Amino acid sequence: MNTPKKGGRPPLGRARKQEYRITLRCNTACNFKLRALARAAGIPRTEVLQQLILNGSVRERLRSEHLEWLAQLKGLARNLNQLTRLANAKGLAAVRVRHAAIVTAIEKLLKQICDGR
Repeated sequence: MNTPKKGGRPPLGRARKQEYRITLRCNTACNFKLRALARAAGIPRTEVLQQLILNGSVRERLRSEHLEWLAQLKGLARNLNQLTRLANAKGLAAVRVRHAAIVTAIEKLLKQICDGR
């Protein structure tokens, strides 16, 4: 069993001990931004980076699947624009059914996108 050291604090467990070192290379703007964040928070730069890792978020790059969904949305939007022009020329009743089908397809695609993330 771990016993407290002379100072009265128990030793850190292996999971809490900071035993990994990471070297970070960044440009001047990144370095100044990091220093400014540390200065504003009143904590060391390493602590800023640790908090960003634990609490921050990184956006995922677009995968080919996402690009396919965006292409489908683009095509549906193009069809919707064409129907709108047609409705302005011939009246809304002439394109109502096709318009509803496109809106349904857009809703279905958006649901797939939301479920895929």
